[in-house]
Amino acid sequence: MLHLTLSLCELRKVKQQHEPKNIALPIGRLPVHCVSVLQTRRKRCKDQIFTLVQAASLVCRSWGDALRALREAMVLLRQGKQFKHGRGGVGRNLEKALVSFLKGAARGSTLAMVDAGLIYWERGQKEEAIALYQKAAALGDAAGQCNLGISYLNTQPLNHKEAVKWLHQASVGGHVRAQYQLALCLHQGLGVEQNLQEAVKWYLKAAEGGYVRAMYNASLCYTFGEGLSHSRRQARKWMKRAADRGHGKAQFEHGLALFSEGELLKAIVYLELATRSGEAAATHVKNAILQQLSATSRDLALLLTDNWRALPSSR
Repeated sequence: MLHLTLSLCELRKVKQQHEPKNIALPIGRLPVHCVSVLQTRRKRCKDQIFTLVQAASLVCRSWGDALRALREAMVLLRQGKQFKHGRGGVGRNLEKALVSFLKGAARGSTLAMVDAGLIYWERGQKEEAIALYQKAAALGDAAGQCNLGISYLNTQPLNHKEAVKWLHQASVGGHVRAQYQLALCLHQGLGVEQNLQEAVKWYLKAAEGGYVRAMYNASLCYTFGEGLSHSRRQARKWMKRAADRGHGKAQFEHGLALFSEGELLKAIVYLELATRSGEAAATHVKNAILQQLSATSRDLALLLTDNWRALPSSR
């Protein structure tokens, strides 16, 4: 019996010898109908490429126009802020600020819409302000939504339900002032059924975002057990945070707490800060404590108060 053994290289040669050859014919030797089909396909491809290039060109042009308007709006917004606050080497001029903001708003800047609305609101032109807030809110601007909601709470006829709607949208978007205002509506049952648990949830979100009034209200909720379990530790924590950020009532309350614990020097500092913030009741308590301190301690307390600086906040 004969056995044949072929190498891998020899097997490949045998395979290549028996495979059909692909013969490329010049286009001129193809049948006439085949040439016509190829030429038609080539023309169609060229037309498609030309159409795509035109479309891409139009897209680029439209993007360019949009970016140009956006750049102009940002320049106008910056100019408006300079005139509003008297910065950048220009004097404070609300009229020029408003003109710049309105031009920026016309180019689609929601920030400019809100700033123009604020000037109108301060002037008492509430309808013009609300119209700008509505435009910004419809475009998804959280500040515009917040201001629109607050406007519905402060203009006649009052529209609590619409206020809650816009405040909720801004709150979901992370706007801390809106979260605080929404919590107030839920706490008081304005435009929505009273819900203390939901109110506390939004107070805490705003407080965690740095909103001082929300810190104070969160402390009160923990103190009285409204919407959550009573917690003296949490109440003290949020009251101190509000006090350290300049909330006058919180400074008074925190000063009283320190006094009750025998921390007289610290109590004087917070009570003096509260007095300077306009809390008249703090003055009487402070004066009573000062009588218990030495002259040196009194001078030190006033020195600490003079050097005190509020921690940053979202107000």
